[in-house]
Amino acid sequence: MDGTVLSQGTFTTAAGVPNTIVAIPTNADYMIVRNATEWGKEGTAASDSKGYEFFWQRSNAPGYAKVRYKTVTTNAATDDVILTGGFTLFDSSGKALGSQPVIGAAIVSTASTNATKPVVSTATTTNIAVGDVVRMNSTAQTDVNGIDMVVGAVSAGVSITLLTATNVLANAPGAVGGAGFYRKINVDPLFYPRNRYIVNINETTNTVSTSVAHGLTPGQVVRLKIPAAAGMVELDNRSAIVVSITDAYNFVIDIDTSTFTAFSWPTIAKQPSSFPQMTPMGEDTATSLITSASQVPGTPGAQINATQTGLLADSAVNTGFIGMVLGTGAAGKVLTTAISGPAGGSAGDVMEWIAGKSAFGGL
Repeated sequence: MDGTVLSQGTFTTAAGVPNTIVAIPTNADYMIVRNATEWGKEGTAASDSKGYEFFWQRSNAPGYAKVRYKTVTTNAATDDVILTGGFTLFDSSGKALGSQPVIGAAIVSTASTNATKPVVSTATTTNIAVGDVVRMNSTAQTDVNGIDMVVGAVSAGVSITLLTATNVLANAPGAVGGAGFYRKINVDPLFYPRNRYIVNINETTNTVSTSVAHGLTPGQVVRLKIPAAAGMVELDNRSAIVVSITDAYNFVIDIDTSTFTAFSWPTIAKQPSSFPQMTPMGEDTATSLITSASQVPGTPGAQINATQTGLLADSAVNTGFIGMVLGTGAAGKVLTTAISGPAGGSAGDVMEWIAGKSAFGGL
């Protein structure tokens, strides 16, 4: 039937307003997203008019969106289009749709600071947003190369910052990074739960920090691999129960690490070395039973596709799906300042979406 609705749903915009990916059962021919929080409100400033309704159809280029937003000083609805930061088709299985290859092209970087949140200088930040994942390759700072890391901040046309305020490296890499490149990583391992690199372990709170979102739930059991270069060898090859989730990048384990050797990120001076990792390996039923309300794998506002909940939260599942990347917005074609995108305008925005299929055309 023409105009068939394939699926619909809602999500809440996370802090930092990252790109959001929603799963659709099959390729959609059109999609509409509405910002329920901004519905009926004015724009807040000339530099950031709030989009409240967004449209896409199959013929549109990747990143494109038709936008309705409210003007800054009145409640009048205004139409515009954005050419980036809108809608981009996505296939997590690796069959790239739109402009989302599994691993993005090499983007030139000129330097990287010697800091626990390295700032990577680059003239090209197109299509990179807070919450995206990148992989570095630079001279001198080899202990960061090849490690997938979440992007914590973006300065358009100037730099990207690796990691966030809550999952910084335990210590600086040991040298300023030289010229090189970074690639945007548009895919996670298909099967959940996933191995992750560990960037820090707080021996006071027994908190483990990962370089990208861990996706774990309380009660899951992980095996820790801590090389000698990372210091806390007392945890090497030990199993630990996840007793609580602090945020998307941090979880607390049931092992008291207060008397252990301090954890450190393997610096350049300690290379070559393997890197600390955690590998999910099961679930502790007793812990899961007392924390059942938290047994939803994912990040705030978004469950990982196809995962189980409750006692089955640790189940190995294929998370592959076809969906849509909802962007954070861009300058309008008419309004040359930024319009917020279908991923939301502010943390806490409630976004409602609907995706459908046409019986004719659409290609």
